[in-house]
Amino acid sequence: MVSTKQPGNRFHFTLAKCLVAAAAALVIPMFAAQSPKAEEEAIAFVDESADFSRVFSKTSNIAVSNSSPERYGGDASRFYKTTGAEAYLVYEAPDPNVYRIGGFDVETWYNKNGSGVTPGDMSFEVSPDNVVYTPFTGFTKLVSDAPLVGGWGKVNWKASSVPAGTKYVKIIFGDTSLHPSSWAIQIGKTTLYALDNSRQSLQELIAASQALLDGAASGENPGQYPPSAVASFGEAIRSARAVADDPASDRTALQAAYRDLSEARASFENAVIVALNWSESAAIEKTSSSLHHIAIAWPSVVEANRYANVVYHVYKNGAEAAAVTGTTYTFAGLKPQTEYEFSVVASAGSLRSRALGPAVLATDDVGPVPAPDFSLIDADDFADEDYIAPQVWVNDNRGIPYYFAHFHKVANAVRLDEPHRGFIDIVVHRNPKDNGPYNARVQENHLWLAYFYTRQASWNLYYGMPEVKYRLEAVLEHLLTLQSPEGAFSEYGWQQYNLPGTSFAVQFLGQTMRLLNEAKAANPDFPSIDAELYDRVVEAIGKAIRHTLNDPSFWNQGTSFTNQYTLMWSATAAYLAYHPDTAIEAKMRERFTQSADAFLSPAGFYYENAGFDMGYNLGVHAQNMMADYYYFKDTDLEAEWIAKESKFIEWLSYNLVLEPDGSHFTSNAAASGRTASSHIERKDFPFAEKLPLARAFVKTREEVAAEIARAKADIVKNGVWPNVPALSLNGENSYNPYALYNRILYRYYPSESEKAAAVRLLPYIASDRFNHQRNDDRSGLQFTYVRRPDYYAAFNAGPRKASQQSFGLGLLWHPEGGIMLSSQTEHTTAALSRGLSWGTRKTTNVRVYESGNMAPTYKVNGQPIQPAVGHGDLPQGNMKIRYDLGTAGDKNVVFVEKGVSVDVRHEEEFEENVPLTIAPGDIVTVNPGIVTVTRGNAVLEIVFDADAEAAMEPMGFKIYDYRIHMLKLKTSGELHYTITMKTLKSGAE
Repeated sequence: MVSTKQPGNRFHFTLAKCLVAAAAALVIPMFAAQSPKAEEEAIAFVDESADFSRVFSKTSNIAVSNSSPERYGGDASRFYKTTGAEAYLVYEAPDPNVYRIGGFDVETWYNKNGSGVTPGDMSFEVSPDNVVYTPFTGFTKLVSDAPLVGGWGKVNWKASSVPAGTKYVKIIFGDTSLHPSSWAIQIGKTTLYALDNSRQSLQELIAASQALLDGAASGENPGQYPPSAVASFGEAIRSARAVADDPASDRTALQAAYRDLSEARASFENAVIVALNWSESAAIEKTSSSLHHIAIAWPSVVEANRYANVVYHVYKNGAEAAAVTGTTYTFAGLKPQTEYEFSVVASAGSLRSRALGPAVLATDDVGPVPAPDFSLIDADDFADEDYIAPQVWVNDNRGIPYYFAHFHKVANAVRLDEPHRGFIDIVVHRNPKDNGPYNARVQENHLWLAYFYTRQASWNLYYGMPEVKYRLEAVLEHLLTLQSPEGAFSEYGWQQYNLPGTSFAVQFLGQTMRLLNEAKAANPDFPSIDAELYDRVVEAIGKAIRHTLNDPSFWNQGTSFTNQYTLMWSATAAYLAYHPDTAIEAKMRERFTQSADAFLSPAGFYYENAGFDMGYNLGVHAQNMMADYYYFKDTDLEAEWIAKESKFIEWLSYNLVLEPDGSHFTSNAAASGRTASSHIERKDFPFAEKLPLARAFVKTREEVAAEIARAKADIVKNGVWPNVPALSLNGENSYNPYALYNRILYRYYPSESEKAAAVRLLPYIASDRFNHQRNDDRSGLQFTYVRRPDYYAAFNAGPRKASQQSFGLGLLWHPEGGIMLSSQTEHTTAALSRGLSWGTRKTTNVRVYESGNMAPTYKVNGQPIQPAVGHGDLPQGNMKIRYDLGTAGDKNVVFVEKGVSVDVRHEEEFEENVPLTIAPGDIVTVNPGIVTVTRGNAVLEIVFDADAEAAMEPMGFKIYDYRIHMLKLKTSGELHYTITMKTLKSGAE
């Protein structure tokens, strides 16, 4: 069947000779319904569930999923329920005046969970008018016998006929209350079969038109119709009836007759005589306007002198605004640069005129937000704190001057005209492909608008500036349009509501409202945003918080993607600070306590993608913790919160290794399931004030002072003021509201001595000998740490749940040389490779075996070790880890006193990849059977079988000042190599 797009329709149509005999072969109806005549031609219209453009109406708790199409027979877009509440979609016949629905086929995917639970059956209702719906049971359920993929199987719901006159079908999702996930039913494709309804539609229109004509009075008085109009309408009805009664009339003739009669009816209805009339030249005119008002004037009706007490009803956007006796009116309190529709209806007692208008008129345009004039500003005008860069992104030195210099570009990108007034239409935040007006997350930069609008400083021309205020109001107005009736916000498409769209919306809204409240408290004359808008934003935040805290599907999502939920503690606290609500507070406390076990792995990391991800743990979670501490500090929740975060900081202490010069930490991150993360310099952990170990990762007061001095020196350079980077238009973190958190939240910096004491607590510095494991039961991930006097190593294993994960030897660190080996995550596409992972690669394969599932066995001094959920030290001694290389061989990795011994057995040709971190001053020698890296007194020596072909390849990947060089050892059969770490005595050659 050939699919074509029909003009004016929401559906792709497929023309087919769908005879009843063929259609009936698909299903056996469960009750008698009128079937189409055998000679009728049906039109199949198909919705592939890519978006909601083909859906007539739906409940708000339905979204589109594009994930894991391999589980759904290759179907890359599907509708699913976002909550457990009732959910349905309504489809309309492509043109209900022409077609009726004759049957349907709904392709769904059902999930069977680990306990064998599947959701309830779909149900259907039909309607001729979208008013009265009747349950429909004349369908057949067809369950595919194909094997389940990831628990998913296909179920079709088919009906070859539906009741006569059906023009709307309601598709109701089955009950998911017994299944742990509301998304356990997904609709992949809906096909509706439409039948020609032209003759019946025309007959119905003829009957309605005749009834209208029969009830109309002919004459020349108000309320009557001119005899000529009556005669013309009657003739139109007769002409239409002749076409309808003629068996030879085809679809084209019937549809043309329908259009002609519709036009005739509209003309007749408009011909009714009224007592009050406007002159032919009458019009509504704008007499004056400003940003917030429009004054209009109109002429009197022709009969104004004939009737006493003529009143003019003035309408704005279809709603009556006032009734006046004069012919002018001023609308106040309007939005700037906004179009409104105005109309006027005259009345005298029960007599009324036709509407004059509508006239589309606009308030005055808002002027642009000006660029700052830096000739009027000195570098010392900024506070020292303004030069402190946020520790959100690596190598980011942008302070407030950068954001101030580019603020006008972001502010002026706010749309002040329709469509989508208030959308921040510039690609400086979030992924460019998601930078659409449907995305609540793009709107998060309202926090920057609020910041500069409320910041009192000599250099800040934007404080209280009307042009900024109007744009902030527009951004907030648009954001409110993206909220569902239940309280959720959309992210990846219109009405595609989800947890992150909602939780991040309330987080940043809470801080925007806080800044506005603080500005008003500091200056009672501060011109805050419109009071009615303020109340609506507060109401929206409260609704979103209630929904997020109470909705089971959002909670379930949060247990797998915890960064999307942990921010709810501070978001809720920000709301409660100004709007106390005992029910919300009680629920927040309940969820907060539950999260200690549900969100934090026994190993110590926060779950991301139901596993581990260093980037999110160090990125979004760090920002969430900053906000949490701001609100929980010195409250009754502080101790519980600190106890929970101490487990996370302890996890970091094993997985972030510090360079001897203190410049940065290298991450043990190759097993990450969402992002790539190689290193950090420092993090903003204000709770280090109460948690000493966390001080190892933060800037000291002395470092902050040096950073401020350096930033001040750099901000004016070579005659350039301000010397800041250009504004990149590639989205992501070019202009991100998280950069404000170190400015508007609590800051804490330890002294050098306090930090040094914390560094001494890091396990690989506190001790020079241990075997330690951290294991997670939910993801199956296992992390092993080995410390010996000359090295520290991390080894990762487990089932691969994301294409980018890579296991095996994660890092090797030397106490004087720092990081010597670092494995990285793989490419997010399974068929591609970044070539940065440690491990064994069959030469005909793209990736190392370690980028797949890895289930090793462990021994210490020859005694088997069974990984235990949680964390703890293992017995002392040589640690041996053995695992299979697919079905082609096996590998033994033994951590001994001076280093690592590796034995590979693989019959076919293979290549061993060893990612070494090489600094500019390192001495690297590559000789047959041996590779040596010398860095000061630290020496890494790799000795391997002489018949292995060795090559050292510099990679285009850097960790701080180190570049990864991949040592490749090619051989076949077997390979034995050792990585020895040692420390030269001072002055030794």
